[in-house]
Amino acid sequence: MFRRTAIAIICALSLTVTTALAGEQFVGEVLKVDTAANKLTVKKPDGNRFTFVVNAKTAFTGSRKSLSDLAKGDQVTVEFQTGGGQYTALKVTAQ
Repeated sequence: MFRRTAIAIICALSLTVTTALAGEQFVGEVLKVDTAANKLTVKKPDGNRFTFVVNAKTAFTGSRKSLSDLAKGDQVTVEFQTGGGQYTALKVTAQ
């Protein structure tokens, strides 16, 4: 009985951690790509804009495979996490 309870608790905690690591999503249009600074600026239709830091761990999916492939006007979904006063892109999906 104790073993089943312990396994259930571990599973619940691992789901919580996985959700926290997944980050948040920001959907919008690429405004600026700065390959020298490894940054991407995206604007939502409501005008809200974020600048994301892109690093070696950032995954690219969809029609673009790297930061340098992105262009102004591309529609993207950015999964990101916040920390240290910046938004770090975990995954960028171009439509």
